[in-house]
This record gives sequence, structure tokens and C-alpha cells, in this order.
Amino acid sequence: MQKTSLVILVTGIVALGMWGIGDYMAHQGEEYGDVTSGQSIAEQTCLRCHTKFEGDPLPDPNVTTAPALASFGQRWPLENLEEALAEGITVSHDNMTMPEFSFTPETIADLLSYMEQLTTEANQQTNQ
Repeated sequence: MQKTSLVILVTGIVALGMWGIGDYMAHQGEEYGDVTSGQSIAEQTCLRCHTKFEGDPLPDPNVTTAPALASFGQRWPLENLEEALAEGITVSHDNMTMPEFSFTPETIADLLSYMEQLTTEANQQTNQ
């Protein structure tokens, strides 16, 4: 009985460890995206229609409903965007279809790191 309990305990610990390692590897790099690269990606793609912060002048006057990038992190956990960015976001703003972009896991991590920085800045502005 004691030997069986020990085997079950050890098996559980090993399984938990393997799950932790698998989870870490699956999300490796996401928290470590490069903000500077993310800013460059945003400037080349997102900031043609979106603003950085609410109230900034719109880069394209024909697009009036594209939300500010900083607002995404204020509304939802940014990691919720990972899958949409990987698969391609299909959204329309002001009867204009959002262009299709191709992102790699690395560029997604970079872009989300930049968006996290914008969210932090927006929250700091709000709290002042």
C-alpha cells in the first residue's frame, strides 16, 4: 500500500513537472518579445489605421472606428490576440476590410510586447 502511494505520488510529480515544462516551452518567448521590433511592426502594419492612444489624431481620416492599440490591453488580456494574429484578423472598420497580415510567433510576441508597453503608458496617463 505504501509503495503504491509512493509510485502514485512520484508519477504525479513527474507529470506536473512535464506539464510545466511543456507549458513553458509552448509560451517561450511570449513574455520576452522585443518592444523595439514590436514598435517597428506596428508602424509598418497597425499604425496606418490605428492610433497609439485614444485621442491621438487618426492616421487615416477615412478610418474612424479603428480602436487605439493601447486600448486593446485595457479591454482584454493581450494574449487573447495571439491566435487571431497567427491566423489573420478579419475585421472591418468603416466599411473597409482590415488588410491581411502574416505574423510569426516571434513577431506576435514582439507586437504584443509593444502593445503591453502602450497599455502601461495609457494606464499611467489615466492614473495621473
